[in-house]
Amino acid sequence: MDQTALNSLAARGFARAACHVGAPATQFRPTDALAPCASPYARVMVAFSAERDFTFSGPALWDVPFVYALMDTRDVRAGDILACGADTAFIARCVPFRPPLCVLCGTTITLTGTTAQGTDQADPGGYATSGDVGAQVTFATGWPAMIRAGGGATVPGPAQPGAIHGGGMEMFVPAIPGIMVQPAMWVTDGDGTRYTIGGTHTGPWGTRCQIQQQQV
Repeated sequence: MDQTALNSLAARGFARAACHVGAPATQFRPTDALAPCASPYARVMVAFSAERDFTFSGPALWDVPFVYALMDTRDVRAGDILACGADTAFIARCVPFRPPLCVLCGTTITLTGTTAQGTDQADPGGYATSGDVGAQVTFATGWPAMIRAGGGATVPGPAQPGAIHGGGMEMFVPAIPGIMVQPAMWVTDGDGTRYTIGGTHTGPWGTRCQIQQQQV
């Protein structure tokens, strides 16, 4: 039996199991940075599990957002968004005959920056490191993300003796079509809290950022 046949059999088995223990979900495949969930791609049955063997022995742990999706895997890819009841997750990794690895999201974010950040991506040194709110341009909005306490980042900017530094956080978000997430961009979450990106890495799994909460 080759890998293609094995993958097909596994996908059918996942789909049958999801029909028994899963819940209805909407699958999105974003193509627009400003409207990632505008048009549903498919309706699927999904069950999320913190264990890869799907024993469902407990929920995902606080600030450990990684879960596995029991679902039909014949048409899924990294970056797909799954909305299932109160849970929203994006697929970070999908490989043959194994369940997809997902990141549970706790908020939606808007990504902004100066105009130079969007137009001078070939020369990261060519954009401003900060600016007032009125100078910010929206590059992406409505993206599900996971923000948790982490190492954070030291963001360049004015500092005064005795000043309390903003909290260091870590953000996981799907790769955003047409947008290169860069340091010094701003992130605004669903509660209106603003962060400045200090470091970022985009790869096959999505985008992982070190961010620092703005104090003003």
